[in-house]
Amino acid sequence: MQGLSPSERIVAGTRQALREITQGRAKRVYIALDAQERILNEVRAAAEQANVPVEEISDMATLGRRCHIQVA
Repeated sequence: MQGLSPSERIVAGTRQALREITQGRAKRVYIALDAQERILNEVRAAAEQANVPVEEISDMATLGRRCHIQVA
């Protein structure tokens, strides 16, 4: 995962990510492989349909650190 430029916006959460994907604003989607399978499938399908690249991260804690967001 590359560093993000200051102009890039980060959204966290399934609903927000799906909204960005379906509205054509997502440039790339990062998913944590330890998320629920239902969520992974839903986000992958939406991203594929919108031709948005998906990058998989091993777990939510790592994804949170890389994106500078808090995760449970």
